[in-house]
Amino acid sequence: MREVLKYDCFNKDVSIVNCYELKADYDSFKVKTIPDDLIEWIDFVCSCRDGNEEYKQYDIIIGKVADDKVFRVVDMYHQGIWDRDRALKEIKVYETYDQIAFISQKAIDNLLAYSSSYEVK
Repeated sequence: MREVLKYDCFNKDVSIVNCYELKADYDSFKVKTIPDDLIEWIDFVCSCRDGNEEYKQYDIIIGKVADDKVFRVVDMYHQGIWDRDRALKEIKVYETYDQIAFISQKAIDNLLAYSSSYEVK
């Protein structure tokens, strides 16, 4: 059974999407919400990339997603090629999306419930 699952995981013709229900009661969890203030967001992302483990003190982090285009901008800032103002101007050109990152297993176990899955070809 394990080998079949492993094979299916690497079958590029088929993908499986798992769907989960999210409970909205975060009161008993330590949550960091990064507001739409991109200065705090870009500094937090760079700090994590430098090895800072501040994120580990939270169960959940809510903030922007760094897709490929935005990540390139963060890279330019992080490497010192662009200053913060230039990086922020560039990021504002791209559409941004929010994400919820589950940092602790406790948050995953208590806030997510599997609901279904489906195949994508």
